[in-house]
Amino acid sequence: MNEVTRGSVAGGRGQVAVDPRWLELYARRVEEAAEELTGARSALREAPVRPQSFGELGRALRGAEAYGRAAALLHGQLDRACEVLTSAAKGLHEVAEHYGVQDDDAVALIKAVDRRAGLG
Repeated sequence: MNEVTRGSVAGGRGQVAVDPRWLELYARRVEEAAEELTGARSALREAPVRPQSFGELGRALRGAEAYGRAAALLHGQLDRACEVLTSAAKGLHEVAEHYGVQDDDAVALIKAVDRRAGLG
C-alpha cells in the first residue's frame, strides 16, 4: 500500500502527498529535541537535591520525602519522553526513507520509459 489515505472526498478516496525531504527535516528536528531532552535529563541527575537542602524545618515536615517521590515520578516521565521522542525520530526517518526510495524508483522508471521512447 503505497498511498496514505484520509477518507472519502467528493465520492472518492482522498490522498495525502508525502514530501520525503520535509519529513526527513522534521525527523531531524525531533531527533535534536530528543538529544536536548536527554542532555537535560543527564544534567538533572548529576546534581540532585539532597535532603540536607530542606533544612531542619524540611526534615520535620518530611519535605525531602515528598520531593523525592515527586522527583522520582518526574524522572520517570522524563525517561518516557526521551524514549518517545527517540522512537518517533527513528520512525520518521524510516518513513522518509520509504517514500524517498519510492520517489527515486518512480524517477528511474520515467527516465527508462523516456529513453525507450527516444525522449531522453
